[in-house]
Amino acid sequence: MTGATSAWLLAAVPPLATALAWIAALTMTAVTGTHPIWTLMPRNLAEAAAFRDGGAVVRFVQAGRDISEAGEVRGGVIRSEAAVMTPVEAAAAARQREMLQVLLDLGATPDAHVWQRAYCISDADSVRELLEANRPPGAADDCAEQ
Repeated sequence: MTGATSAWLLAAVPPLATALAWIAALTMTAVTGTHPIWTLMPRNLAEAAAFRDGGAVVRFVQAGRDISEAGEVRGGVIRSEAAVMTPVEAAAAARQREMLQVLLDLGATPDAHVWQRAYCISDADSVRELLEANRPPGAADDCAEQ
């Protein structure tokens, strides 16, 4: 082998190895139905809201899940530790006005306690404005009580 040929082969090996690894990953996805890299799937409505996964939220609701039911959001998604939250609280904690609007459009009606927790957990003005527009009777925006 000449020096030019071996240099060309050395330069071609990394892209070829990458392409083969990607083909293997896609094959694994087709066979198992799960992605080998993005395997974190929401386990409940609250996690779907925290993940900002509107499709999963809609699928959970269509499957008959209660849109107001609290669920565990795994540590590292919103907070460093796991937390039990309603989907409205999870959307507020994730600072996601759009997700909060989806939940409200799908029929979420937070009571005064959930509304206050969502209001106080978020520091996003857009989230707080949307919550203000949907304030239930008796809800206080006093976060000192939290």
